[in-house]
Amino acid sequence: MVTMAKIMVTGATGLLGRAVVKQLKQCSDFQVIECGFSRASIGIEVLDLTQSEQVFEFVAKHKPDAIVHCAAERRPDVSEQAPQAALALNAEASDSLAKAASQNGAWLLYISTDYVFDGTAPKYEESSQTNPVNFYGQSKLQGENLVADSEPSFAILRLPILYGDVESLNESAVMVLLKHLLAPHVEYLDDWAVRSPTSTADIAVAIHEMLVLQLAGKQLSGRYHFSAEETMSKYQMLLVMAEILGLDTGHLIAVTSPTDSAKRPKDCSLSCERLASLGIKSRLPFKVGIESALLQSSVVQQWLAQR
Repeated sequence: MVTMAKIMVTGATGLLGRAVVKQLKQCSDFQVIECGFSRASIGIEVLDLTQSEQVFEFVAKHKPDAIVHCAAERRPDVSEQAPQAALALNAEASDSLAKAASQNGAWLLYISTDYVFDGTAPKYEESSQTNPVNFYGQSKLQGENLVADSEPSFAILRLPILYGDVESLNESAVMVLLKHLLAPHVEYLDDWAVRSPTSTADIAVAIHEMLVLQLAGKQLSGRYHFSAEETMSKYQMLLVMAEILGLDTGHLIAVTSPTDSAKRPKDCSLSCERLASLGIKSRLPFKVGIESALLQSSVVQQWLAQR
């Protein structure tokens, strides 16, 4: 282990980034450099990743040993409506960061998505053929390729749909579903596409374990997958949350055909064998993880108190 290794985390103000920072700060061997932009506050370095000169200067100044690149435009519908903005953050900024990391001897872990696959042949292995069906997936795949081309020793971590301790329900495509529970009228929920909802706290532990191995000389590189094992539709996720919270679901109607404005794949379930072979795997069932997230999130508790 490198003594007091410097770990730079981009997107440190986001849902996943906050969980990663919280986990890494528990390790006395790590000095965490938190980076954010629009939501940066005290203790967080302001860094506009779309400005390549700023990125190179920042990395050269701080000289991190490793960079966990969580920052992204993660919303498929927004990516479809504003493709250039999505590309600027998901691909072009990732290219600049990878080149800056390579020049300064830092190892980079790029956070990607299961949406690089088309959902027709799960479970997807790390080497499976990619074929994204929406622009979000395309932009993240471009980011993957730019990072891999920049430095073969860098690693890419593909993740599915996330939930965790949110600052707003909109941060998580899982927890935003709670809005349907209090609607005064019939609500239609997607029961067609299935995902593998995964806890950001669970992912943060996996990233911590990857960093420990990498800094100890294991040399992790290429594509990796991390995912919880259970697959379910948004409708099924909401039924579990409603049961935990004791809320009625009689007004919810399951829809068995695609409902989103940006096309979604049907089933992008991931095979996580590469990390599992290193002893890194998800051990958190959805019901346990989501109950913890619901109870920990002050936003959720305030939302419930107002109902």
